[in-house]
Amino acid sequence: MLKVVVHQGFHKTGTRTLQTMLYRNRFRLKTRVKALVPRNLKDAGVAARRFSVVPEERTLEKFRMKFRQVLLSLDGHSDLPLLISSEEFAGMIPGRKGVWSYAQTHILAEVICEEINRLTDNKARITFFYTTRDTADWIKSVYWQNIRGNRIQEDLCEYTELLNPGADLDGVVARVAEHMSSRADVISLNTSGLSDRLFPVTKVLSILNVRSDDLTPVRNLNVQPVGAAEHFLELNRSDMTDEDVMIAKQAYLDRSKAAT
Repeated sequence: MLKVVVHQGFHKTGTRTLQTMLYRNRFRLKTRVKALVPRNLKDAGVAARRFSVVPEERTLEKFRMKFRQVLLSLDGHSDLPLLISSEEFAGMIPGRKGVWSYAQTHILAEVICEEINRLTDNKARITFFYTTRDTADWIKSVYWQNIRGNRIQEDLCEYTELLNPGADLDGVVARVAEHMSSRADVISLNTSGLSDRLFPVTKVLSILNVRSDDLTPVRNLNVQPVGAAEHFLELNRSDMTDEDVMIAKQAYLDRSKAAT
């Protein structure tokens, strides 16, 4: 029976660090596990985000077809356990394009489960794995992500009020578990305050019984410079053009990186 782990989310919970670690150690892992990260799942990730913005049957079927194409490319190529990691499979990051929660994550999970079972003739042992964070930590990180790439006008306090209704990540996990019933296991790991950057990777690989004791760690990614969000809010509220705001933000980030 093929073992499959789907790391479906969530954004801003250490997903990029986990995925980068898998990619950087890909040659060491290639004889142990077939790992797919966002760079292998671009079209399916775009379709998943699109469905969360426009939750209609046609957009869901688009995601199904794109994910099916990914799985078909694997058919018959390997008997190794399969690890799929993409926070985009949970949908659009809240705060973008009118999306303020993970209301469609369980529906995307249903399609993922159905397509894996379709490929394997129902002979896969599937585990959905979620990394989560404490609500305040997650909201602060999502705010940073969105203010960095978009011209939002709200301060953190105002943004917290907008995000709060969709910030119950444990509730989303519970909803997925309810919909999966006996078809798949559902596991979550809270990464708030976690000092061991390797642990989420070793945890997810342990579910597949894959050795991970010799992996090389990576540094923390997407670290927010002190005072950056406040500075970016001033830029967003200024009368500068969108292009000049983005140039100013990038220059600030480059200076911060050079100073570390």
